[in-house]
Amino acid sequence: MISINEYKRKLIHVCNLIIPLSYLYVFPEKWQIIKVLTSLMILFILTDIFRHKIGWIQSLFKYFFNSMLRSHEMDGKLTGATWVMIGAVITITLFSKPVAIIALIFMSLGDTAAGLIGQRFGKHKIGDKTWEGFFGGLIICIIIALNFPYLPLMVSLIGAISAMILELIPIPLDDNFIIPLGSGAIMMMLYTPI
Repeated sequence: MISINEYKRKLIHVCNLIIPLSYLYVFPEKWQIIKVLTSLMILFILTDIFRHKIGWIQSLFKYFFNSMLRSHEMDGKLTGATWVMIGAVITITLFSKPVAIIALIFMSLGDTAAGLIGQRFGKHKIGDKTWEGFFGGLIICIIIALNFPYLPLMVSLIGAISAMILELIPIPLDDNFIIPLGSGAIMMMLYTPI
């Protein structure tokens, strides 16, 4: 059974789609979105720092978000939302626009699907993940790749597979950081922009 708080967390994760969609449709230039995201990233980092040090910030944060936090996020580490911002800024800075956009979509939708499907239907464990979650996230990422017209199909498909492999393996960094950076790096090795 998946808790309501986990659904809320995953809904916020899906809302991360605003980042790649804004880059695609609102911000034609890389520097424009980097400026906005860097400001948000700094705000998120400061909030993460001060939620442990300043009483009123701690109270507000507890009221709105504590029920959705993972145990490691309560122990003074950065939240998944902060890692999304850090990963988005670095991904957009380093990679071409189409690669950054699809890598961030894989992180938002693929990771969400893997988590929900794994928690709901997962029976075959790999560490703290499941094969069911892996294949659920992979199917979503493949559907995204098949419908993403801005990259060669083979590049997008390899990006989809690498995103979900990175979600599955136990790398001691947050998935919201690893998935877009890792899959983006692999796609950039295969993609030569015109």
